[in-house]
Amino acid sequence: MSSVTTNDLGETSVSDAIQAGLLIAEADRIGESDRFFTQLVPAGAKLERIDLHQMEDAYADRPRRKTGVVHVRDADSFISYLAKHGLTETEVWADTKGSALVGVINAHQAAQGDAASQSDAVEGLAGHGDHRVLLELVLSKEWQTWTALDRQWLSRQDFAEHIEDNAIDVIDPDGATMLEIAQSFQATLNSEFKEAQRISSGEVAFKYVETVQAQAGQAGEFEVPTSFTIAMSPFEGGDPVEVEAKFRYRLRAGELKVSYALTRPHDIQRQAYLDLVQAVADSIPHPLFRGRPA
Repeated sequence: MSSVTTNDLGETSVSDAIQAGLLIAEADRIGESDRFFTQLVPAGAKLERIDLHQMEDAYADRPRRKTGVVHVRDADSFISYLAKHGLTETEVWADTKGSALVGVINAHQAAQGDAASQSDAVEGLAGHGDHRVLLELVLSKEWQTWTALDRQWLSRQDFAEHIEDNAIDVIDPDGATMLEIAQSFQATLNSEFKEAQRISSGEVAFKYVETVQAQAGQAGEFEVPTSFTIAMSPFEGGDPVEVEAKFRYRLRAGELKVSYALTRPHDIQRQAYLDLVQAVADSIPHPLFRGRPA
């Protein structure tokens, strides 16, 4: 074990100070290492393992190397972080199941030589793999709102309120038309529905009779489209995509239930993730693998 040294100003180095402390504490060296020691802690008679590198890093101006996992929220930040810290051995993993991207900055180095034939290949140096950047995509509020009620049967009032609250996401027909449809459902809460049929325009016409004090009143009719189109991004910060929703209804004993069915939302969400992965792959010089790193 080295002795304590001082510089011209009488300052003691961090390493030498720690070494002096171990000497005083009578710590036991593990093997031939100048890094690992054990120390018996009297309070609990517990044998503690001491890592000199960790102790030195805690008090030094700078640690020996970069470690840690950085969490980013969009693809641009992910790409920028790799541009700042990326090494020749850096690799990126696309975890489709978790809708995530993992950049392993200090991954294992590639094999040297003719790796294809394995005749002259030499294994590259191993990397710690403990400096990473992680992009975990978060579902957007709009996506969660529309998918939560996908294929759920709703009362006229609940359906009308849902459309009123989210008409801004509908692009065909426009939001104003969707609000009119919602108001039509709201206006018939005290009505008995008699018939629903598809008309030549492709819409569905609902015929109803108002009921006032259990007596049949004025008859009425209104029309709704058989489908509508929503523009929204599956993930926060992503570009919006078009999702078709087919209008559904159930008419029983004068009571009308309404619903909508999104067209393959899981496929759309997966494709949005794959498009983002491809955009990242096109913007970085590092190899990209499908799966999760160790």
